[in-house]
Amino acid sequence: MNIAASLLMCLIQGTVLFRDDFDDGDAEGWHEISMVNYDVVGGMYRMYGGYEENHGISFNGDLEGCMSTPDYSVRCRMVPETGVFFGMMCRFSEDTEYRIMLVLSHQHQSLRFYRWDAAGISLLDDAPFTVELMHEYWMRCEVRGDSFRGRAWTGGVSAEPFLWMVEMQDTLSLPGSAALFCAGIPCDRVSMSCRFDDVMVTDCPAGLRQDTWAGIKETGRRTGRR
Repeated sequence: MNIAASLLMCLIQGTVLFRDDFDDGDAEGWHEISMVNYDVVGGMYRMYGGYEENHGISFNGDLEGCMSTPDYSVRCRMVPETGVFFGMMCRFSEDTEYRIMLVLSHQHQSLRFYRWDAAGISLLDDAPFTVELMHEYWMRCEVRGDSFRGRAWTGGVSAEPFLWMVEMQDTLSLPGSAALFCAGIPCDRVSMSCRFDDVMVTDCPAGLRQDTWAGIKETGRRTGRR
């Protein structure tokens, strides 16, 4: 990434509110709410197993497991191993069944936004994206007001693109935590496994002035699709 692009990314990303690279060998502070297995192996946080459970969820934040602000951006690195969906949620809460998920879908070979509620899951937006098991991917989800945006990429943290791949509007979500998520393959018993690392949550900085190069680039980034 060149110097100008690096400076722009710093402006866009904002202040770090919470991060975990799991290099300490544990996942202290993460709240694991589904009955699958969780551990830290090789400096990566893993959820795996499934059996009678068809998904794994683990959430955290900068204020006792919750996020101190409703608007933020979450980035993580992941290696999907077995399953259907792999990704994250913004504004997650145990107190509601209404959730917004940004996931890589191995089945559909795409990046997708889903709404998950009592009626099931509903597709909100998607973009083609090659998903191979045992390969490394990066993902970012940003929520600001009623707007949710997401992107995924390969090639390391410095290869993050400026353009958003998927976006949607939602007026029902409430402030909540950042969560990691994996959904398994239903057979005789559910099979699922995904490793996560380099989780970082930043605030959403104020809009950039439109008479600056950074502001112009940010405007293009907001309106650009695919």
